[in-house]
Amino acid sequence: MRKRLIVILALVLVAGLTAAAYAEVQNVKVSGDITVLGASRNLTLAGPKNTNDKSFIATIARVKVDADLTDQVMATIRVLNERYWGNESENGNTLVGETSETNTNIVLDLANVTLKEFLYSPLTLIVGRQELHFGNDMIIGDPDTNNQTTIRSPFGATIGYGQRDADLTARKAFDAIRATLNYDPLVVDAIYAKVTTRNSQNIANDDTNIFGINANYKVDAKTTVEAYWFEKNVGKKAPSTSNPKKSDRVDTVGARGVVAANENLIYQLEMAYQFGKKVDSTKSYAEVANRKAWALEAAATYNFTKAKYTPSTTLLYAYFSGDHENNTYNTNNGTYKGWDPMFENQKFGDIANTQFDQTNAHILGGIGTLKPADDIILKAEYYAFWWAKAYPEGSSTATRRGDTVYFTQRRFVGQELDLTATYNYTEDVQFSLMGGWFVPGPSIDKEKTSTNQRTKLASEVIGCMKVTF
Repeated sequence: MRKRLIVILALVLVAGLTAAAYAEVQNVKVSGDITVLGASRNLTLAGPKNTNDKSFIATIARVKVDADLTDQVMATIRVLNERYWGNESENGNTLVGETSETNTNIVLDLANVTLKEFLYSPLTLIVGRQELHFGNDMIIGDPDTNNQTTIRSPFGATIGYGQRDADLTARKAFDAIRATLNYDPLVVDAIYAKVTTRNSQNIANDDTNIFGINANYKVDAKTTVEAYWFEKNVGKKAPSTSNPKKSDRVDTVGARGVVAANENLIYQLEMAYQFGKKVDSTKSYAEVANRKAWALEAAATYNFTKAKYTPSTTLLYAYFSGDHENNTYNTNNGTYKGWDPMFENQKFGDIANTQFDQTNAHILGGIGTLKPADDIILKAEYYAFWWAKAYPEGSSTATRRGDTVYFTQRRFVGQELDLTATYNYTEDVQFSLMGGWFVPGPSIDKEKTSTNQRTKLASEVIGCMKVTF
């Protein structure tokens, strides 16, 4: 399937490039945004406070240029800078990845060409660096998932095995080809993306590629359904007697439905299944297991449109099947049941998202919003987390921020409360203030005296000003 898809997309691209055309600029639009963040984060779950936790001010600045050309052609370029304040000296920081270059660099965030009515009136082709979002971003939305980023971003600077503020990054773009067939009310997207290219002399092909098809159908004014297949393929490792050639492949098929039952009630359900091959290349001989993983997200939102302050409430549940990386696959009869987060761009709890990947979890949540004034929005979020598969007693793992956390055999991970106040100063300027608290549950060992590890409350406060132009 994926070979046919890439061949088709390549042929379409070649046909477009070989059809010589002169593009005259008809209109140019310049836009962008500047976000200033002030944060105090104490997110360490175990042991003494480390340099991952600190107060800081940072800026994210983006400038986008859209050029409308002749013959239904549009070109888009966006540049991006992410930087911590006060860090521009050549030797200003010893964190891996966080140098003066990463802090002051202006990087190419978007660079793509859109060809509308390409060869065939319903077909639109987008080629180049672009954002890809489908559904609720449970599968495709961020090239390194919502809680990670490249170390070329200062937010991706690492300590130990963790990334400090990777969840704050604005980098969401893929190097991709996207072909969209719009047969209103049916829209079909086919994509190919190159996530990483390594080109090591000792590795023949260990690139990470995405292939996929997404079909969205608007049944009527109240109901939308979609179905999809996406594949993540991590190329073969170097051939040797100790680590034979193997490819890690994740195929995800799923469906999603959204129904507006009436003007107040909206509910949605998404289910997905993963299959393919799981390769554990850390073994002396690469072990291969069949993937069999499941995920589900369900939510219901009720908007009190006629009530004072227009409150709304959302109840949600999410499930991502679990397994452990150190599993030899024998306990599951040669299968690996852990959900691969793929390229998700979701956040169930701001602090939990920074620490744990979106896998091996039951999540129960509630969201409430209130508008005490036209330009003020108050939001409260509560989430409770359970492991789908409990960790063995005394086992440990490193979180995404580098903390070593020890486990009991209990399954309740913890609970989080996030409170946010947003003030729309003008149509272009917005202020917000968010406070979050994560309380570890009994599955996380409260005190590990042999290693002087002590589990504690994690908290953060983030203030933000965003100007859009």
